Amino acid sequence: MNLNELIKKVVKVSDQYEKNCNIKRDEDWYILKLQEELGELTQNYLSYTSRGRDRNLTQEELKKNISNEVADLLGQILLFANYHDIDIEKSMDDKWFSYLK
Repeated sequence: MNLNELIKKVVKVSDQYEKNCNIKRDEDWYILKLQEELGELTQNYLSYTSRGRDRNLTQEELKKNISNEVADLLGQILLFANYHDIDIEKSMDDKWFSYLK
């Protein structure tokens, strides 16, 4: 799957989330959800690395939670960029991949 296909799928899921949960996604929502997901990733990472409550989960379950939160965070980054009309591929070329030239 390419990046544009991934963005379209993430937007579709987010559209369903907005409708099902009766929320309004505005400019602030995207950045606030991004922060929320980063917090959840941090919480799960702390649990996985024995610096937070393990909530009676196995290491495998804790690792799966990290994986899920990485997916949530990536999804929110894609939604944020899409909402603000940011071309992620161009941004990566300009900011990161310029060092490879």
